[in-house]
Order: sequence, then structure tokens, then C-alpha cells
Amino acid sequence: MDKYIVILFERYLNNQCSGEELETVLSLIQSGKFLKEWDYVLDKDARNLLENDTNIPLRREISKLDTHHRLLNSIEAHEKTRRIKPFKLIWKGLSIAAAASILVFFGWWFFSQNNNPNTIEHITYQNDIAPGKFGARLRLTNGEVIKLDGSKNGLSIGNKKISYADGTEIEPITGALTEKIYTAWTDNGNMYMINLPDGTTVWLNAGSQLDFPAKFTGEHRLVSLKGEAFFKVAKNKSLPFIVESKGQRIEVLGTKFNINGYPDERTTTTTLVEGSVNITSSKSKFLLKPGQQALLDNAGVLAVSEADTTLATAWKNNKFVFENDDIQSVMRKISRWYDVEVVYDASIPNTTFGGKISRSQNVSAILRILERTGGVHFKVQGKKIYVSK
Repeated sequence: MDKYIVILFERYLNNQCSGEELETVLSLIQSGKFLKEWDYVLDKDARNLLENDTNIPLRREISKLDTHHRLLNSIEAHEKTRRIKPFKLIWKGLSIAAAASILVFFGWWFFSQNNNPNTIEHITYQNDIAPGKFGARLRLTNGEVIKLDGSKNGLSIGNKKISYADGTEIEPITGALTEKIYTAWTDNGNMYMINLPDGTTVWLNAGSQLDFPAKFTGEHRLVSLKGEAFFKVAKNKSLPFIVESKGQRIEVLGTKFNINGYPDERTTTTTLVEGSVNITSSKSKFLLKPGQQALLDNAGVLAVSEADTTLATAWKNNKFVFENDDIQSVMRKISRWYDVEVVYDASIPNTTFGGKISRSQNVSAILRILERTGGVHFKVQGKKIYVSK
């Protein structure tokens, strides 16, 4: 590995390159001969992000590919609002890897320009709000409610104790407590991960609640959900896993799926990523297959359609993903994650939104991108966001 090239790439990513060095960096990437050095620098940057960003709970699941996606998304968000000096790129004969690296190069350029406080079009707000964090609350057997430490990377329910993922004990489990129902919940502005006693993992989104036993007994594994969660259910053919949530009952043996059952959403949405689930309401029953989504309305009627599972599960990877969403749908997500109240003017903008944005940014960064679509404006005062045309 050429150390000089690595240093040069690092200088570029830190906005330290001269004009001549910038041209050198581009020519190096175009050559396709220094992809190893380029990937090394990106990997290093991704590691730094993970070390310094406590809002991303599942550090092991975030990879270099995620970093690439974040950078490429910045092009989509800002390329129409920037004036840049065009480069003459020699695409003919480039390998796919080299072409991808050039796209990543431009992603970093736009990203650094957007975060440069000296950029002319940089928009600021009088107030700003930090993103949500990894944390939750847990009601113990004696009724005491404790705040779960977000730095411990999750809750683990074992045979003899409830502990953090790192093994730090929270409460011992005795024989008399095995059927005790625990309640864990996330406030707005929090998300959390829980490892259940059967090996099932549950990710709770902001403003959600999970009721579960200290130990699964009987003929099934039963939990109750309010809000939104992603389930990775441990396989056990003799002991079905059942989730009760907002007028529906979901039964599985081992699978991955997402449930969005917030009280303020018009429908309850269940999206299947892997395996199969039986979903039952008061009026309907369906067997979902991977890539399908069930919508439950307030009348108890289920409707099944094909769905993009990455949209439904984006929050678990700390992203907002919008696809022709109206402003109210967008702002409900923002309200939960940033723990803010949204206030609309007399007329609600009818603009729809599409795109992907990281949830690890301050709310001003999200609002700037939404404003650039046109048709909507924001004002932040304290913990309120005012929306107008």
C-alpha cells in the first residue's frame, strides 16, 4: 500500500488539498490503480464515524458500503443547488470499481461542500436540535423504572439475570419471577435493542413499547408491541413466536419482519423480510411471503401488497427513507426521532418527498434538504418545528 497516496486521499477528505493536489487525487482515482488505498481511507473514516457517533447503536452492522451510500445520496440532495467547475472524466475503459470510486469522490466533494460553513448557500436556523440517541427505560419487578444506559449496546434477558449486552447485571431472575412480564420502552428521541430469552432480537424505534416475559413458558412465545419494531425471531418449530400489536396477531416460527403500529398512523404496516408469518385481524387472515407488506386499517381489514423492505427497515440502520411521502408523514417520523412538536400553518403543503437521509444529523440538516425541494418552509423555536408553504 502506497502511504503517500493514503496521506493524499486523507488530505482531500479533510478539505486540506490544494488545487493541484485535487487534480492529482482525481487522476489517481481515474487510473483505477489505487482502489485499495481509497477503500482503506473510506474504511478508516467509517470507523471514526462509529467511534464518535453514539446515535448508531448497531455498530457492527455498519460497513463501508453504508458510507458509500451516504456519500452518493448527498449528490442527489445537492447537485441541483451547487455551482461546480466541471471535470473532464475519462469514462471509456474504466472498470466498474474505478467508476464507482469516481462517484464516491464526487460524493465526498459535495458532502464537504455542504458541510462547509463558508458555502454561500449554507442555511442556518436560530435553533437546532440534536438527533435521537440509543436508550430506553425498563420497569423492574418491584415497579421501579430505570433508565437504560445507551452506551451498553442493548438489553439481554438470560436464564438467571437481566443484564446489558456487555454482561452488566440489572436484575437477577429467580424461579418466582420467570413468568413476570417486563415492560421496556423508548421515549421519542430514543431507539434500543433487546435480546429476548429465546435468542430473538428486537429493535425498538422511537416512541415504542415492548412487553415480554423473563422466560417463555407454555405453548408459545408471546410479546406485545406498541409503536414500531424490527424482529429477528430465533427459530423454534415447537414454540411459535407471537406478536400482538394494534388489532392484529402475528405468528411465526423464525423470521425477520418489521411492524409499524404507531397510534397516530392511519394503518398498521407489517413488512416481511425473511421467512413467513401468519397475520390475523378481527376480519382478515393472511400468510405473508418475503417482500410482502400487510396494511391493517382501523376497521380491522387487511390488505397485502408487494413492498420494498429496505424502506420499511431503514430506521433500524439510522436512516430516513421517503418515497412519495406527504409532509405529514415525513414530519411524524422527524417528530418521533428528534422529540419535537410539529405545528402547521393554516394550510398544509401538498408537496411529496422522496430520498434517503441519515438520522445521525441535527434536524437543521434534514430541514435544509426538505426545503430545497420547494413548496415547504420551516422555523425551529425551542422544541417546536413550524411548517408552512
